[in-house]
Amino acid sequence: MNALAKGLSATVALLLVGAAYLVPSNQSEISVSPDEYSIDVNPLPLSIACSGSFVEVAGRSGVEVGKIEQVDSARVRYQSTEELEVPSSTTGYLPISAPGEEQSTKLLSAIQYQNVDRPRASGLLAGYCEQPVTNGWFVSGDGGAGKETVLIAANPNTVDTQLLVEIHLGDTVITERFVIGPQREQLISLAALVGVEPSYAIYFESGGAGLVVAIQHRYSDGLNSLGVSLDTAVRQADTNLWIAPVEILAEGYESPRLRLFAPTAGATVLVTYHSSSTRTLSQQVSLKSGELLELELELASGTYAIEVESDVPVAASVLNPSLAPLDYQWLSPLESLSELYLPIPGVPTELALLNPTSNTIRVTGQVFSQAGVEEIQLQLSPNQIQLLPIVGNRLALSADLNFMAALQLKTASGYAVINPSENSNPGQSLSVLIR
Repeated sequence: MNALAKGLSATVALLLVGAAYLVPSNQSEISVSPDEYSIDVNPLPLSIACSGSFVEVAGRSGVEVGKIEQVDSARVRYQSTEELEVPSSTTGYLPISAPGEEQSTKLLSAIQYQNVDRPRASGLLAGYCEQPVTNGWFVSGDGGAGKETVLIAANPNTVDTQLLVEIHLGDTVITERFVIGPQREQLISLAALVGVEPSYAIYFESGGAGLVVAIQHRYSDGLNSLGVSLDTAVRQADTNLWIAPVEILAEGYESPRLRLFAPTAGATVLVTYHSSSTRTLSQQVSLKSGELLELELELASGTYAIEVESDVPVAASVLNPSLAPLDYQWLSPLESLSELYLPIPGVPTELALLNPTSNTIRVTGQVFSQAGVEEIQLQLSPNQIQLLPIVGNRLALSADLNFMAALQLKTASGYAVINPSENSNPGQSLSVLIR
């Protein structure tokens, strides 16, 4: 080190020592006013995925132990403002992506549906093609004779991801971990984990990037199939949940069943059954922490929206049976929306619209088909649910206040409900606060 450098170093050292002594003894740090910056960030391409076709366990005959695979194919419909190449059907999980800065279901949304006709399973499977998520709950685990539950988890990312699965059985929690390779899927028969337990809740969590997760059920009586169900709507526990449409389709045969689960603490829950065709009913129940409670709903014929209010977050779901056609559908809570753009399946479909607010709302929209455009204009009173038959390729909806929506499908072979959610990635204008 030359003489000049040594001199500068000594000077800097003396200044630092002097500054240290000049700091008041009762001040531990120098306060700096925070600065706020606004930056524009383009969101990543909007990516969703369909969970794929029916999962068959133990082969066609049911005696091939250890075999589990997706069979036949599910129809896929999508709508987008971008020109995309999307297959019209899929067996395995199907990722779909669209670039765009203004992201919502208008940019991209998709659905899948499948008529299942196998020796040990029959009915209609349908679901929304969801964005990947990192965690969530299903409370629809079913086990025992004639009941089969399969968890479907797809990793649309380019790296391995670890999946944590927790099975909640009252005071017992069974934990399993799976490593899912990039752009691969894992089909998990939950009977291998829970045995003959009749009902349980399922929590999952990704150890990395988001996964596309769905739950499938099969019901039978001996060799006779009673129906199938696919639920792609991953939801979090909350203090206010709405489940709809709950249409009484098996009166005198089997009642719908509401499941409630308190994952973190004891809960006091008020359940209200809203219907336009009959008087509003309600009941209050209490749950212990970790308790899974099932209520058999003795409701008169009609269409209901079930509101669940709790003092602490709870998870909920409804199993709705259908007699004609013979089938089942697990219904998860709906998501609140300000607008919705959605493809329409090529089978008989009804649009369920729900007003979850305390004010009358006005819903407007269009149904697009090869024959033209059909306008939708209606008012929904507070807590009102309404079913509208729709025929077309896609629909667009908006309202002056938030609303909820679902598609109810009924064919000669089965019954299913598609539960949509908003699609978007973080981006556009962000505020950064530097302290």
